[in-house]
Amino acid sequence: MLELWRPPRGAGEAVGCLTTTYTFDPGLFDEQCLARFLEIESEPNREDLAFLLERETRLGCAYAGVLVDHTQAGVDHSLRWDVLPVRIYGGKQHAKLSLLAWTKRIRLIVASANLTEAGYRSNREVAITLDASPGEADVRQIEAAAEFVRRLLAFVPSAGQSMPEVQRALGFLEQVERQVADWTQVRPSRALRQHLVFTLPKRRDNPVTGEAGFDARSSLDEAIAQCRRYGGSPTNAWVASPFFDSDGDSDAATSALCKSMARGITRRLAICVPALGDPEEEPLRLAAPTSLRNTPRKYSAVVGFEVLPQRDGDGNLRPWHAKMLALQSKMYSALLAGSSNFTRAGLGIGPRRNAEANLLTVAEQRPHAREPGDLEVVWPEMVQVVEPEKAEWLGSKPELDEEERAAAMPLPVGFLSASYVAGDQRRVVLCFDAAHLPPTWSVLARGQDRGELLNQDEWTAGGRNETIVVTWQPVQPPERLLVRWPAGETFWPMNVEDARRLPPPAELGEMSADDMLMILAASDPSAAFRAWTRRRQKEVAFDDELDTAIPTDLDPLRRYDLRSTFLHRIRSRARVLAALRHNLQRPVWSLQALQWRLEGFIGIKPLAERLLADVAAADGQVDEALLTLADFLIVLREVEYESIEGAVPKAHFSRVYRSFLRDLVVELDEKVRGYRGRIGKDMMGFWDRVVERCRT
Repeated sequence: MLELWRPPRGAGEAVGCLTTTYTFDPGLFDEQCLARFLEIESEPNREDLAFLLERETRLGCAYAGVLVDHTQAGVDHSLRWDVLPVRIYGGKQHAKLSLLAWTKRIRLIVASANLTEAGYRSNREVAITLDASPGEADVRQIEAAAEFVRRLLAFVPSAGQSMPEVQRALGFLEQVERQVADWTQVRPSRALRQHLVFTLPKRRDNPVTGEAGFDARSSLDEAIAQCRRYGGSPTNAWVASPFFDSDGDSDAATSALCKSMARGITRRLAICVPALGDPEEEPLRLAAPTSLRNTPRKYSAVVGFEVLPQRDGDGNLRPWHAKMLALQSKMYSALLAGSSNFTRAGLGIGPRRNAEANLLTVAEQRPHAREPGDLEVVWPEMVQVVEPEKAEWLGSKPELDEEERAAAMPLPVGFLSASYVAGDQRRVVLCFDAAHLPPTWSVLARGQDRGELLNQDEWTAGGRNETIVVTWQPVQPPERLLVRWPAGETFWPMNVEDARRLPPPAELGEMSADDMLMILAASDPSAAFRAWTRRRQKEVAFDDELDTAIPTDLDPLRRYDLRSTFLHRIRSRARVLAALRHNLQRPVWSLQALQWRLEGFIGIKPLAERLLADVAAADGQVDEALLTLADFLIVLREVEYESIEGAVPKAHFSRVYRSFLRDLVVELDEKVRGYRGRIGKDMMGFWDRVVERCRT
């Protein structure tokens, strides 16, 4: 499943990704999913520094965010991507929908797998992809997915303010919708149709923010409605789910399914359930409630049972976590796959609903059609329960389910949001709902030995404000925020207000201007990062000056090495600057990417500051160092942006770029004039002419 995150051929540059999950492993997302999505070539375990630099640089130009259930949202994560906690009262954020965008491809992944090691590496899961390109796109599906995620964002706790992380997610969704607006709409195939269906609780209008509410949605109702468009209600149904409702003599999900099936004929159900132990042994122990066996009889339905496989062909344990519902009539075969368990909350048939995402695939039953058979082979062979009455019905076992085992202490609803403001005046901004805070509590920072940030007594003494700003002294942000109250403790998810202002990795302090210039000018930045880190980490085993057979001062090739001449250095620098100009002229796909290209920690402004530092550090006259800086500005002035369809327009680029260049030149000129006494007259005159040209 990790390979689904790799861009297809011809996908172009990464624009952004937004994904949803219930349980969450930030390491898997960061080092595996994002690394594939961004095409990071460094290996996180063997080339940790190169991986860090490459990831930070790529994320500076692309958006990344994760919508996760609030009980799982406080785990550690990089501030370069957002974690948005979703709080659904009486339900869960249970959808597993990923929206991946490159400049020439959009991919939707609808799956049963959480963003965890078990979900992506060991469980039996189901996943379906929908790809779109400029020449062939099902725009309606992309718009439906974006609208679902937009509604999901309404469940992210906030204090009524425009939270930066929510605005970034909304901006990404709008960007994707603009991107596909002009793409060629594909004509749906008559033989095979696909429809996204969702479960979502009702949302009332928000009087604080003015946001409009929306009605509840049901995956089961939407799937049945779509099936009926192809030829009536289903007559047969197959269910595969690892988890069921456990209460009552009647199973609500089974009841709702039976009611939605055709009448006047025999309804047939096959329900696949997990078993404990060997399914060949007797008595068979089923991890399912007896209500599954009793409920169909009330609707004159014939029901059979099968055992979900828990091991692969080699005998390795592969817990079943996929969720599938097959529906069939004389006119069609349909398969619903995604995140919905066969429960009331999952299917959306009760007052308490989860957020769920599923894909319904419908194949018409036509003569010689292969598509219905293709859907049927998705269903694996399973062991039949020959005598269900003799089996032990143990009820659903939450401890068998990965998601249930991961249930964590939820953060009290009074703790709304936390954000970190980077820059010169660093601070942590905490937002509260005073009416729903525990009687005593404290917020602690982890990772910088800061200890307690705020407690209930300090908050009360300060006026019980909904928003508290706490000054943060260390250069590096806190790793995590921990909330403690009498009933327990848990982590509070924190995002950054502006990732561009985060401090660069400390290792970059060892990067010279030449190193930075070579990386910015490289046609393959990934290889340039790896080369720089290898040079930095290399341990010299011997001194080649001492080990040579010819003394250095007697070696004519060393005495007249062209690489050390001024002319050679100037020509070499000119070639590199030309490559830099070429890279700056390439199309850019978002304002975020443009700003990162200019001001990211390996960007134009940091490079200018490195070159200025070389001027300050030069011994004696600084003419050559200043000449390099002047040549650099001339190259920046000569940039001619090459816009293409879908990229930032040339007029927009020029407005941002020219303003940036003027401000940069003014700042550099003020500092260079402090070294006037060390600069030759001719060189200073040349510098003044360059500055004047760049300011116009």
